[in-house]
Amino acid sequence: MSPALLVASVPGIVLYCGSLVLVIWAVADVARRSVYEIPHHKKTLWIIGSIAGWLLFGVGGAVVACCYLLGPRRRLNAMRRHVDSHR
Repeated sequence: MSPALLVASVPGIVLYCGSLVLVIWAVADVARRSVYEIPHHKKTLWIIGSIAGWLLFGVGGAVVACCYLLGPRRRLNAMRRHVDSHR
C-alpha cells in the first residue's frame, strides 16, 4: 500500500467515524425524548433522516444530526431546565 494512499484514507476514516458518533448521539437523544417533547412523526423523521443520511452519504447524516443537536435539542433542554427550575 502506498503511504500517500494511507495518509489520504486516515482523515477519511476519522471523518466517517466522527460522523457516525454524531449520528448515534442524535438518534439516542431523539429516541429517549417523550412524545410530549417530540411528536412521534417528527421523531421518526429525525431518526430515519440521520441514519439514512449516514448510510447513503456518510457525512450527510452528520449534517442532519448536527441540525438536530444544535436546534431542537438545545430548545428542548432549555425548556426542561426552565420547567425543572420552577418545581
